Amino acid sequence: MEVEISDVGMFRDVMSAVGSLMSDVSLDFLPEGLEIKAMDPPNIAMVIFNAKKETFSSYDVDKSVKLSVSLYDLNSILRFAKEGSKVVLKDLKGRMQIIIKDRNEIEFTVPLIDEDYTAQKVPQLKMTAEITLLSSIVKNGVKMASTVDDSMYFVIDEDKFSMSAKNVDKEFLQSFSMNSNKEIFNIKSEGLTKAKYSVDYLQKMINIFDPDREMKMSFSNNYPIKLEYTIKDGATLQFILANRTE
Repeated sequence: MEVEISDVGMFRDVMSAVGSLMSDVSLDFLPEGLEIKAMDPPNIAMVIFNAKKETFSSYDVDKSVKLSVSLYDLNSILRFAKEGSKVVLKDLKGRMQIIIKDRNEIEFTVPLIDEDYTAQKVPQLKMTAEITLLSSIVKNGVKMASTVDDSMYFVIDEDKFSMSAKNVDKEFLQSFSMNSNKEIFNIKSEGLTKAKYSVDYLQKMINIFDPDREMKMSFSNNYPIKLEYTIKDGATLQFILANRTE
């Protein structure tokens, strides 16, 4: 197995986002592309990453190969890759080789871990509300909510969307209407829908989202939320985050 990544920035950002939630990950190289399905240790957050083989500059995978690695090791190495470089990943049977191709080649070899690791199953969630909007709205809302409390609310009611946070002394509220805001592209709701989530987890998840690109959020009353983001054609990133109880 050997794959070459020309979009180093994209791969580095995704691995950094995953690394903010967990210490190791299983990279599932399938004939059709790379897949990651992983849950953080407390079972609060799940990440799902898919990149079709066409998003790689070279993709030589004849059969499924699972490489479980330390994200500390991987992310430490990826920091040496400059924009314009290429990164090659090779399966060396018990180890993974990482080659950074620039004017010169740099080779690293890291051990594989937890060979019996099994990819997580994506839960089947029934969502009653969803919204598609610019990532900047959520990124700014989460940042503002962080000045008030460590959790925040998302609310959808018909064509209206709001984010809020409160504690004993402070409160934050921001409201939007789809009809008066061109940065909101779609809202669907089966009545008033409200749920509460960790600000810290949300910040880690949406950190790499381009503020000028759209994202989709779907949730139900007091229920997990799913965040969906298209990084580029053929590469998508999803997060599922458990709700905070009242």
